[in-house]
Amino acid sequence: MNWFLFLKLFHILLFVFWLGTDMGTFYSSKFVINPKLSAPQRATALQILLGCDLGPRIAMPLITPTGIHMAFMIGLVKISDLGLMALWGFSLLWLTLVLALHFSKNETQKKKLKAIDYWSRIVIVIAIGSFAIYSLMNPTIILAPYLNYKLLIVCALILFGLGIRYHLSRFTPAFINLMQSKDIDNANAIMTKRMGNCMPYVYGIWIGTTLNAALGLHLIG
Repeated sequence: MNWFLFLKLFHILLFVFWLGTDMGTFYSSKFVINPKLSAPQRATALQILLGCDLGPRIAMPLITPTGIHMAFMIGLVKISDLGLMALWGFSLLWLTLVLALHFSKNETQKKKLKAIDYWSRIVIVIAIGSFAIYSLMNPTIILAPYLNYKLLIVCALILFGLGIRYHLSRFTPAFINLMQSKDIDNANAIMTKRMGNCMPYVYGIWIGTTLNAALGLHLIG
């Protein structure tokens, strides 16, 4: 088997999965906040939204190691086998955290996992961003500058995701009130406002993933 082509296919599929399911999440959100729909209909739409949202959450931890591994195979990244294994190990650990958070039914456990996931992403952004900037100034590990730009965009995508999470922090309590028929008008107002506040970050994710694809295909850079 040609492992490079396999990684290339996987990398492309992750991009498609990320962008496509993110658009599915956006489309589903329109039904979640639609006051003309019944509470059960909106609850069903929310379940669809959460299912679609798992796509970007899976793609995010895996897209960087596949890209770095391909670059390593063609000599654009100088990294030891141990370093490559460590990168994959960390990415799979992050993926495990994402899946555990998504499927956990224990609210106490989910709260702890959310905190771990949040601070892990902050650390990842700082680590990857610092490394990419250093590599641009000292190209001894990453030999192709466009790869550093791709890493910086990944950092931006992670931050956009955290921005969405911040604005949705009041969305869930409002949705619960809606399901319980409590203060419905205020719940609808909060949900609409919070979802609207997310849109710049959503557009940023779409633009960022597209830019990274264009860099990978050498259409730009």
